[in-house]
Amino acid sequence: MRWLWAGAVCALVAVAQPAQQDEVRVSAHVYTPPQARLTAQVQLVQLEVVVRDPRGHAVGGLKQGDFEILDEGKPRAIAAFSVEARESASTAPSPAIPPSGALPPVSPAQAPPRSTLLFFDDLHGTPGELQRTQLAARRFIKDGLGPGASAAVYAASEGLTADFTADADALAAAIGRLRSHTRIPEGGILPCPRIAPYQAFLIANNLDYSAFQAAVQEARQCKDADSSQIAPSPKGGAPTGRRLVSSDPAEVAVLGQAEQTWEQARASSLNSLDAIENAMARLAHAPGTRVLVMASTGFLSGMMESDRDRAIERAIHAGIVVNALDAKGLWSEPPVRPFGEDSQTVKGLPFATFIFEATSTGTRNDALNAAMAEFAAATGGLFFHNSNDLVSGFAQLAAVPETTYLMAFRPGPEAVGGTYHKLKVRLTAGKADHVQTRPGYLAPATAPAEPETAPRKLDREALAADTISEIPVQLAGRLGKTEKGDPELSLVIHVDVGKLQFAERDGRQTQKLAFIGVLLDASGKLVTAKEGAMELALKPETLVRLTASGMNAALTLGAPPPGQYRLRVVVEETGGKMAALNQTVEIPK
Repeated sequence: MRWLWAGAVCALVAVAQPAQQDEVRVSAHVYTPPQARLTAQVQLVQLEVVVRDPRGHAVGGLKQGDFEILDEGKPRAIAAFSVEARESASTAPSPAIPPSGALPPVSPAQAPPRSTLLFFDDLHGTPGELQRTQLAARRFIKDGLGPGASAAVYAASEGLTADFTADADALAAAIGRLRSHTRIPEGGILPCPRIAPYQAFLIANNLDYSAFQAAVQEARQCKDADSSQIAPSPKGGAPTGRRLVSSDPAEVAVLGQAEQTWEQARASSLNSLDAIENAMARLAHAPGTRVLVMASTGFLSGMMESDRDRAIERAIHAGIVVNALDAKGLWSEPPVRPFGEDSQTVKGLPFATFIFEATSTGTRNDALNAAMAEFAAATGGLFFHNSNDLVSGFAQLAAVPETTYLMAFRPGPEAVGGTYHKLKVRLTAGKADHVQTRPGYLAPATAPAEPETAPRKLDREALAADTISEIPVQLAGRLGKTEKGDPELSLVIHVDVGKLQFAERDGRQTQKLAFIGVLLDASGKLVTAKEGAMELALKPETLVRLTASGMNAALTLGAPPPGQYRLRVVVEETGGKMAALNQTVEIPK
């Protein structure tokens, strides 16, 4: 079951006794209505290519013959080539140069405007690290994004704080207002034994037995180890997971503390991943080249591959390049415990604990950086790390490059409209310079324009106005406020489980419910929306309870400005039956 601290909240609650976690899986994300995309007969695929030297600076002076384009590993002739340089305002693109024997060239347009979203992960890292990042970002903004560029500021904890603008003062002010919202201490939830989030991740997921033994040995030397210093097991007894059934109080308590610590760290990481996906949804509607600059000290993303892959897929299909900046800077730390964190043990740090903490620092840093590195690599972006020059990092990742090479090629006859093709652009001279471009493209259509994919029935009904009652559903809601005082609309969708059709699989009764909640203004324009899903695999006794009581899905929407709106909730089960409800909502001043 997935719980979020802020943003899209979707929780499943059984009115009677709750179902177990392995019986219900819940997910939620920002809902963006699909737009009809027409696959026209486009004959060229255009690319923007930036070449960087080992110091990250854009390389100029290259010619068409210096490049080679590989489409799914097959070389493609460059049909058009030009250069955009911003060293001089009067510099014009060089004329398109056709390759020998090519069809009449088609010059690519001048470089499109650049939309840059500065994403600050204020859910992780220390206040000092965020302050250093803010100073670097504000200095970069004052120096200028570059011609034809606009930027927006997005905080993981609260969303968009400054919409796209070229106003440097407005952007710098929004960056200056950011504050750290770290929800779990770097050293974990208790001082003794000290189980940091990374060590808790290894223990709770049974990935490193030495991590467990290190914590157990420290626990046995903690002051008052037999009382309140060690967190109890969540189940009040010996955990019965994949590794341990033990009566040893230290072992039981360590595993319990690790599971609690990892659950908090996991929730915080999921919040960051959801915030990244929400930021991409906003950036996807921006004009021109779309760049998301992710400034973060990193967060654990192990065991969350599906969440990470979903966000990466959104970026690829929206043409978003993710550049990541490691806000830790030139990373270093003292041996074993950080400065200011004294050992709470009676006899000093046990040998096994010392060895584990001394040898795991590198792998912990890699684990924290994994998500940033993956986002950058998968979207054709850059990952700036191991440097304290964060101003230079922002300049490399967020500014319009000094030199951009615009080129185009004709896809081969095997390209089918709507299929994704991997791309690689490399230098023919075999230089070590880094070539940066998008990692792929959707193949142009070879048939007359027609919708790429038919919308889901759920999407069609989300913005409709009719009422559907194929599933017995009741809707209730209330207007409240977040911890920051912002208005929010909390919805409760009650589903009559007894009317659902379940399928039996492996002794469980399975069903999946998808639901969308939207707010529309007086003109029918979508203001805010969330989509959620419940995957049910109920035991017979749980199905009996829920059949008698029903179950509730709670969905929270950010409330818009004061006014009257239409709230619409649509629910669909696996078999295709639906419910659609409408209510008028008044947001007071």
